[in-house]
Amino acid sequence: MTNKINLIFALGFLILVSMACNFNFSTANLSDLKFGKDKTASGASTSFKPEDEIFVVTAVNNTSGKNKVKFRILFDKVEGEQTGTVAYKLDKELAVEDSRAIWFNFSLAEGLIPGTYKAEVVLTGEDGKEFDRKTSNFTITGDNSSKPTKTAKPSSDETDDSQDKTSDDK
Repeated sequence: MTNKINLIFALGFLILVSMACNFNFSTANLSDLKFGKDKTASGASTSFKPEDEIFVVTAVNNTSGKNKVKFRILFDKVEGEQTGTVAYKLDKELAVEDSRAIWFNFSLAEGLIPGTYKAEVVLTGEDGKEFDRKTSNFTITGDNSSKPTKTAKPSSDETDDSQDKTSDDK
């Protein structure tokens, strides 16, 4: 009888260990999104003019490995545009190593259409497993009667306190 109980405990322990090996204990996360006119979002705002350059700023926290951060700008409440679709092809994925501040900036020479937009930022591990997702809205105000005809050329940058790194497709 004692052998059967020991066998059951041993099998249970092996099952728990095998489950723990597939479990991710990561506490990697993103800071709240801020919007501004520079990479630190100093003077943070959620309201911009159609011709402004806009920076979406966050930080990757509690990680020491390689991760991916995907930025997307979506139409939310913009006249003539479908809510939830990517605005002006503003969709960018960056490789990020370790914890650090990160930002994504964009502008359109012709200006953004006034309305409400949503920024979505997703943090994933190298294996594609999602660690965190943040969304926040910003507004374009003013009168811009013509739609932008060119695709925006987004740029992005990864920064920390000691050095700046610029992405290759700036």
